[in-house]
Amino acid sequence: MSIVVVYDQGAVSPTEILQGFTEPQALILVLAGSAHAQRVRPLFAETCAAVHDLEDVDLVERLRGHGVTGVVTFSEPMLQATSVLASALGLRFHDAGLVERLTNKHVQRRRLRAAGVDETGSIVISRADEWDSAVERVRLPVVIKPARGVSSRNTVLIDELEAGRSHIGPILREEGTVVVEKYLRGIDVPEPFGDYVSVETVVQNGERCHLAITGKLRLVPPFRECGQFWPPRLDTAARESVEVLADQAIKALGVESGILHTEIKLTPDGPRIIEVNGRVGGYIPELARRAAAIDLIDVAGRIARGERVEIHPVDLDRVYFQFTTPAPTESGTVSAVCGADALKDVPGVVHRYPLVRPGTEVGGVWTHDLDLVVGDVPDHEALAATIETIMSRISYQFEIDGRRVDRSARDLVYSTAR
Repeated sequence: MSIVVVYDQGAVSPTEILQGFTEPQALILVLAGSAHAQRVRPLFAETCAAVHDLEDVDLVERLRGHGVTGVVTFSEPMLQATSVLASALGLRFHDAGLVERLTNKHVQRRRLRAAGVDETGSIVISRADEWDSAVERVRLPVVIKPARGVSSRNTVLIDELEAGRSHIGPILREEGTVVVEKYLRGIDVPEPFGDYVSVETVVQNGERCHLAITGKLRLVPPFRECGQFWPPRLDTAARESVEVLADQAIKALGVESGILHTEIKLTPDGPRIIEVNGRVGGYIPELARRAAAIDLIDVAGRIARGERVEIHPVDLDRVYFQFTTPAPTESGTVSAVCGADALKDVPGVVHRYPLVRPGTEVGGVWTHDLDLVVGDVPDHEALAATIETIMSRISYQFEIDGRRVDRSARDLVYSTAR
């Protein structure tokens, strides 16, 4: 009953993969060619049945030799490669057309509009001289984002034509193609909460179970995440409308199997789709294990093998949270991680996981987390107070432009960088 995991950096760490599968000796790892994937090869090699490279010319034959019964990935960039492998091996996974709808943001928007699910306007451009005409069609304010991308990389809000002219060239040189889409204004929410949520959905043979709606903390400009929690700050009617929209979007895209992460903006006119992701959301497995004793890594593997998994929506009487300190957008390096024990007496905090060390490079417009703080509190009012305390206790030192810069987590969360 071997299962193939196609691995690169993504929503799940190597340790989570090894802990999630109850029989790691039945795991076959296929590693991307990235420096990150190759760096963790020894960890997988110590435990798993075999480790192969995605570039191996005889990869399919090698995998057939293992008698694999399922294939899965937890990395957005690996969805296409996993689809190709699944097709060659005759295993279930998103087919090529579905992967295109899940990973190409313009194609996804077009499908959702055609299905009457979400009318958000968007246009794809690949040349800077197309900017003005794109804005004329979509109308300011707009969001520029890569047609394919993760972690909010090079995703920026533009509310002036001239500002867009200065941004579009550098982003296109890096990305090649971008989507210009209408910016969705959110509802007013108190600090430190965000005006969007995500829906975590398990799909089996076309049947959709919305495991949970994930509440979010505020976005760090331009669109970088800094935390999430179960359950969300939504009344019953709002929850139902969010789930209905996620259900319609997943159905319109044609997903038959797997775990999905659908981001939804809460607007004055009701919920609107931000994007549907064809894999588990970042840090969601940790939240599911701690809050509901559900191992989504195991669930994903069992679904990939064709097993029927009995799963039900999560019902909680406490608020389980995660907070991440965002890196600065200026280019530099981490020089010191301060206050390792700063949170030990904060009520509700369970653990702080460091994600960087001195010497780690930072910089750029994308979600780069410096740490992960997890815990649980009685209610959302207590969560707001706890997050404020966490932000005031954590601090970092950076070397930026040859000078030392000290910043608290609160400074980084409330950065105005765009």
